[in-house]
Formats: sequence, structure tokens, C-alpha cells
Amino acid sequence: MSKVTPQKIIHKVVDETVDTIIDTIDEVLVDYMYEYGDYEESDNKFFDEKEEMFHSVITELYNRINK
Repeated sequence: MSKVTPQKIIHKVVDETVDTIIDTIDEVLVDYMYEYGDYEESDNKFFDEKEEMFHSVITELYNRINK
């Protein structure tokens, strides 16, 4: 049996936390896009704009964290 090291636990916690944050950002972004945007369905325009907005959100988070 392999021993679970503190480093493995830290890596697992960080990885799971990042996955959760990304999933949450994606869900909230989609909710806001439908609430404030002019979207009736998820089409190519929607997905293209979602990718652009997602990138903008991550950039803004990075900037705020590194102030």
C-alpha cells in the first residue's frame, strides 16, 4: 500500500478546490448570460461569447488576486 503523504493531500485539496471554483464560475456565468444577455438557446454565438467572457473573468480574478 502506498502511503498518503501530506503533499499528496495538499495536492488533492488544491485540485478539488480549483475544479469546484471553475465549475461554479462556469455555472454562474451561464446563468448571468441568460439573465442579462439576449440568448434564447445555446448556439455557436453563445458558446463563443461564453468562452470570451470566461477568459475575461479569469483575467479579472487574476488581476484582483495579484493587486
